[in-house]
Parts: sequence; C-alpha cells; structure tokens
Amino acid sequence: MSLFQKTRCMQVLDLLRQNKIDVLLIFPGANIAYYTGFPIGPSERLAAAVIPVDGEPYFVVNQLEEELRGMEPWFKRVEVWDEHEDPVKLLAETLTKAGDGEACLGIPEEAPWGWVNSLQSRIPNAKFVDVGKYLGYVRMVKTDEEVALIKEACRISDAAMEEAFAQIHTGMTELELQTLMVNGMQSRGASRAFAGVVFGERAALPHGSASDRQLKPGEFVLVDMGGLYKSYWSDCTRTVFYGDEPTPKQRKIYETVLAANRAALAATRPGVTCESIDVAARKVIDEAGYGEYFIHRLGHGLGMEIHEHPYMVRNNKQLLEPNMVFTDEPGIYIVGDIGVRVEDTVVCTKTGGVELTHFPRELTVYPVK
Repeated sequence: MSLFQKTRCMQVLDLLRQNKIDVLLIFPGANIAYYTGFPIGPSERLAAAVIPVDGEPYFVVNQLEEELRGMEPWFKRVEVWDEHEDPVKLLAETLTKAGDGEACLGIPEEAPWGWVNSLQSRIPNAKFVDVGKYLGYVRMVKTDEEVALIKEACRISDAAMEEAFAQIHTGMTELELQTLMVNGMQSRGASRAFAGVVFGERAALPHGSASDRQLKPGEFVLVDMGGLYKSYWSDCTRTVFYGDEPTPKQRKIYETVLAANRAALAATRPGVTCESIDVAARKVIDEAGYGEYFIHRLGHGLGMEIHEHPYMVRNNKQLLEPNMVFTDEPGIYIVGDIGVRVEDTVVCTKTGGVELTHFPRELTVYPVK
C-alpha cells in the first residue's frame, strides 16, 4: 500500500475509532481500490481487506490473487484460500484468532449480503455495523492529485465528443454515434468508457439506451458520456441540434435547461448544502413552467465511481467543501416529444464552482449532411 492509500486508511480509521468500531472489512469494488490501492474487481470468489483500527491489516483472497503478497509494505499479510476450501470459514477463523470474534465490525453498504450473512452465522457474538457514510465522507473530498486526474478524464471526453459530433449525418444510428464516442475516449487514453446516445423524442428517456434509431433533420441529439482515466471518471452530457434552425419551443426548453445549469454553478461554494444546489437549478425550471418535467436530482458525486457521494438532491444537508467533485445536470423530459439535458463535472473550490468539462454549452447547431 502506498503512503497515499495508507493516509486515506488512517483518516477513516480515526472516524471508526471515534465511533467505537474495531475492524473495517472491505470487499471488492471502488472502496477496496481506494483504501488499499489494489483494484480487485467483484467476483464469485471471496476477497476482503481486513483493517483493524489498532492492529495489522491483511487480505483474505483466493490463491489466484496471491500475487498481492509482498507487493506493498503496509499489507504484509495475505491469507489465501484454495478453490476447494470455504473462504468464509477462513475469514471467520482469522478474525477469531486475532481476538475479533466478538468485535464491532464495520462493513460498507455494498458488501455482498451472502458472504456477510454467512460470516455473521460463524461469529454470532460479533456486531456488524454499516460504515458506508464514513468511507464515503473520506472519498467525497478529493486531493489535488485526484482532481487533476478527473480533469484529464474530462479533457479526454471533451475531445472525443467534439470529434464524434462533427461526424453526425442523416441516417446515422444512435449505436453508430455511441461507437464513435466510446472509441474516441479509449483512443485518447480512457481505459473504460460509456456513452448514452438518444435522438429526437427518445431524448426524453433520461436513461435511454442507444438503438438503431436513425437521425433526422430538425431534432435534438443527447449524449451522456464519460471515460475512466487512471481510476477516475469524467461525466458530461450535451444536447445539440441537427438541422437548419431549432423551433422556438426547442430553443426555449434548451435555454431554460442551460440557465438552470448556470444557476447551480453560481450557487456552488463551500458551506452551502447539497440540497441548495438542486434548489437553485429547480427554481429556474419551475419558473419557466417546466417543473414537472425535471424528474431527477440535480447531480451526484464523481470519482472512482460514476455515482458516489455527495448527491445534489433535496433533503441532503451535507455541506459542500473545497475539492468535492460533482455533476451539475438539470434536464427537461417531455415524454414522446422532446428531451434536453446539460451536464458538467464541477469541482467546488474555495471561491466557488469550477467546471472541469468544457465542450460548448450554448446550443450548438450542426447542419444537415
């Protein structure tokens, strides 16, 4: 484990100690990568990082992951189970031998229920508590290095978006444009990428999937895309117009969404609630008469996962802090007719919000080809 990950662990262990939690158990996913530096992906084979608040941390992994042994000085110990063995039994035995069979064990909310349930039955005197909020809090506030990685991920997606949009033409399918977007990000260094592409009336589907629907003049093209760069994601949505000139209705809806996006950015600063950012954007859309068509929260945190804390949503009283990164993505969705969303990745700084995505926000019109 590098000093970077060890420092992160010390932060969260301090929180656990204050709340009388003895041991942190982390399972594969973003948390294990964030706190240990090892990107072990979800699998049917049990893997866990066991990190006592006071004591030696260790891994419990299948023999396929035995290469972890000795890779980092802080995690010197690796307990390995063979394919024919019961991994939960091994985990329970190691906890019991360490005197943690009756301890308070902190487990994040995404922990696999089957394994946790089996572990509880083997060490029934242990107490299991959800520590997701503590893990999430440490991850919410990015380091300058993390912000720089997200910024580069955003640069990659901006460039891919510009290149792909320049190629739209009559008859192009959503799937074809999706391929251009994804390939554009991966060719620029993204290890993974996604692009949700919807045309015309299908843009009113906030989570619509690309299809063989063909592009026609006179309609909006909505693309929600992001790429993973060195473990950190970008996320950006743009709605562009394909044709000669948007109708007054199309332009009004677009300008309303853009104004909501700008209002949220203007409201961003340290010390305000996440809820207030949502309220600022929603007020613009409500006053324009489209409130019933803004059907989701304003945004979500972004980092090692595309969706993570903090969430820009009503009733979230979490206060913004410098270096929190989140999305600002208001939208209007009139089913069967029209959909518009404008999304930026934003970092909260000491003086306010700064966008990390830079593809033009003003309505871009692409001529018919």
